[in-house]
Amino acid sequence: MNVALETGRGWWSHLRVLILAWMVLLAAFHRDVIHLVSLWLNSSTFNHCILLLPVIGWLIWLRRHELALLTPRAWTPGLLWMAGGSMVWIVGDAASVAMLRQIGLVVMVQGTVPALLGPQVTRGLLFPLGYSFFLIPFGEELVPPMQMLTADMAMAMLRLFGIPAYIDGIFITTPYGYFAVAEACSGVKFLVAMAALAVLAAHLCFKTMWRRLLFLAFAMIVPILANGVRAFSTILIAEYWGTDFAASADHVIYGWFFFGIVIALIGWAAYPWFDRDPEDVMIDGRRLAGFWPGKDHGLAVLAPVALVLVLAPLAVDRISAARAQPLPVMAVDLGPPGWQLVEGEATDWRPRFDGADMLSCRRFARSPDGPVVDRCMAGFVRQGEGRELVGFGQGALDPDSDWRWGRNLPAIGSGQAVRMVAGTQVRDTLTVYMIDGTVTSRPAKVKWLTLKARLTGGDERAYALVLSAQPATGDGAQDRIARFVGDSGGLETMVARLTAQR
Repeated sequence: MNVALETGRGWWSHLRVLILAWMVLLAAFHRDVIHLVSLWLNSSTFNHCILLLPVIGWLIWLRRHELALLTPRAWTPGLLWMAGGSMVWIVGDAASVAMLRQIGLVVMVQGTVPALLGPQVTRGLLFPLGYSFFLIPFGEELVPPMQMLTADMAMAMLRLFGIPAYIDGIFITTPYGYFAVAEACSGVKFLVAMAALAVLAAHLCFKTMWRRLLFLAFAMIVPILANGVRAFSTILIAEYWGTDFAASADHVIYGWFFFGIVIALIGWAAYPWFDRDPEDVMIDGRRLAGFWPGKDHGLAVLAPVALVLVLAPLAVDRISAARAQPLPVMAVDLGPPGWQLVEGEATDWRPRFDGADMLSCRRFARSPDGPVVDRCMAGFVRQGEGRELVGFGQGALDPDSDWRWGRNLPAIGSGQAVRMVAGTQVRDTLTVYMIDGTVTSRPAKVKWLTLKARLTGGDERAYALVLSAQPATGDGAQDRIARFVGDSGGLETMVARLTAQR
């Protein structure tokens, strides 16, 4: 009884400090927390993350009796876990990568467990700690390739059934109508949620690693194939009942109802392979108690070091913000030789750069009534949360508009060319970015240049140049953009002239 009481007192003192540490972390990085929760609530792709918090709590609760056999202790090497998270957050903040900041925050919260409860308890909580990574929104970058894959699978099945069809990127034309594999039809929403569910099921239902890995592979492949069948059957339904009925069926019958059946089929197929007894304990507390417990360094020793690890990322961010420079006055009305400024802006399209300190669009043509090229310039004094040069929803394609990604086009110079569609309308765009004097169209390089400029004291001002045109009779949009770029002396020269200090 006395041992039990002493163990209880030890646990409660450590748990109180642990909860206090979590409160300090969440308060210090409240902007990241708010952004994270906002994504959970407002993005249907990540709504399932809300349920993961009680799931993680339940996973810990399942281990409570075995964990009670262990003695928590303050363990200084556990601070290395927190330090790793702190470094990831600094890199993510410097590069303006929200996901890295979120990973850094989660890792710092995880790191409080080994630091305040010791290595034995941490070993017992490894799965709940690792599972917390599913709280981080990820997967949006899979949408374009999943759209293409779904369209290709639908085309393969159409050919298999002898149905004539033509594919152009994500657009499929058949005798029954014109179909597009939209972002919502890519299957990414279900795939992301399925990944979290499959990992949880693999942990709870299987003991051997090879069974877990086989189940995970099976649980990931089946939804992808099922989404291809969904796209194909939607087109097939249009043959017999029309496109309007097919669209209704796709949204009402398919959707989560269809994938609910997929989940049930996966569970039914995997059930005979389950090898964990429901009564089995999740961890072996006595076995864990035999592992090296680590030296108890005392909470008083850890507290100041942990506080430094929490404040260091915020200090780096403040120092960087103090170096911010204003944007130059840009000659946005100046076009290339042979081109003249046309009054007004495009009424059906405008790029999206949330948080930009400057966004200006102008139209140019060779003659007053000739086909135009839209040139938009965005500038950021300093990137940060909600004001990033590249990221989901930022750029030529506004996800809240009617425009949708069609396919990538051959590059013009160093720019990234994309064809967008809105119903029967087509618009080609060309995008480049400039940071610290370097022009690129690669998002990964943009992040690297942002990181480099922030950590080395370079010029953090960031710019985006977007050229856009629609096809006209006898004048292709991409060819017109290429002429505009050539007459400007190239993309690098165009950006340099627009951003030159005046």
